[in-house]
Amino acid sequence: MRKAWSILLPLFLASAPALAAPGSHTVPYKEFFDQMVRFYGQDNDRLILRLSVQPAKETQPLDTPVAMSVTVNGLSQAVMVDDHNAVALDYRPDWVAQGATVTINQARETYIMKAQIGMKVPGGTQSLRYTEVQAAFDQFNRLIEKEAGMVSFLAPSAKTLRVFCGADCTVTLKGAKGSRELTPDDKGRVNILNDKALMRQYPDIITSNPVAYTVLTTKG
Repeated sequence: MRKAWSILLPLFLASAPALAAPGSHTVPYKEFFDQMVRFYGQDNDRLILRLSVQPAKETQPLDTPVAMSVTVNGLSQAVMVDDHNAVALDYRPDWVAQGATVTINQARETYIMKAQIGMKVPGGTQSLRYTEVQAAFDQFNRLIEKEAGMVSFLAPSAKTLRVFCGADCTVTLKGAKGSRELTPDDKGRVNILNDKALMRQYPDIITSNPVAYTVLTTKG
């Protein structure tokens, strides 16, 4: 595993001993849980771990639509997959004890699982307070320091909150003395910097479209 401050964390999943249907892949839920336990339950209430199914090779697109399910005690339940092939898999220690499995409707060699750490934003959100963003930056930094351990003094710190709300989305920073508009970069991301002076000047953050998801990063 790469360190938690990376933008993308590859999740290495081995094949489960049980046979999966052709064109699908089944792994023990514990393999996801062993990665998630490093993140959840650690006073990270303003953060979210976003898992996504991505093509192993850019030249070989995934079979669509991507679907995922969890089987516990012989009963299967679907996991919601968004338009970006991302999921928020439940953090369930009891599923580990029950031997739960996760099935993805993609052949093992055709996909990889990646993870991103973002700020937890309720569905439909178009308004945030900069203090909420700053709290997410602080929690992300503590997570980085914990992962770095004895060399935490060498670890980078959170620099940017990338907001994904559509290619036509704008983000307006508003304060008592005026406003400032941010537009997406060439990758469709609106980048909000970790800047305490900015926070004092523009306490409100308004997005023109609902926020789909966010990513915290140590890059500018």
